[in-house]
Amino acid sequence: SEVIRGINAFTLGVKSVNPDASVYVEWCNSWTDDAAAGAAAEQLFDAHAIDVIAMHTDSLRVLELAEERGVWSIGYNLDNAKEFPETYLTAPVWQWENYYEPYILKCLQGKFKGNNYWEGANTGVVGLAPLTQNVKDGVGTLIAEKREQLESGMVDVFYGPIRDNEGNLRVAEGESMSDAVMLNSFDWYVEGVVVHE
Repeated sequence: SEVIRGINAFTLGVKSVNPDASVYVEWCNSWTDDAAAGAAAEQLFDAHAIDVIAMHTDSLRVLELAEERGVWSIGYNLDNAKEFPETYLTAPVWQWENYYEPYILKCLQGKFKGNNYWEGANTGVVGLAPLTQNVKDGVGTLIAEKREQLESGMVDVFYGPIRDNEGNLRVAEGESMSDAVMLNSFDWYVEGVVVHE
């Protein structure tokens, strides 16, 4: 569910600026296997005219191949802009201190209560690496506007209507997906996702 949720959120964002776009997915089934990540990226590059490649792996092989082929890239977890100056755009980055420090303090104060919860975009846990010189002018302003909407709660990425990649209505107009579904049973792709089998 975590990875599919990310693919779907990415696709909805892509389609918000280019409704005709498709997001092609190739699974490598590993967080760290360079060979598997490289093979998955190669399959995408060979099968499609890829404009931008993004990833959900800690392997840098995808970014290396994008640099070699001159394809724009979006990293994952860390800012790797210096290593890939010609093609790198940005990356989502995690600032775990913004998550752990408040809860460690609550533990020390005897105020911690363990339960399941979702942190919001306003916590600073998830950020975006600085945009590189490869990003078009004006994109930073658009990103800042969207980020502000997410942080204020004005925008819910999975607010309907949302159709799956087979055309079925999955989230009705005016409805949102439940946290339980997004966390435990998000097993379908939004319209625009093409998965290689």
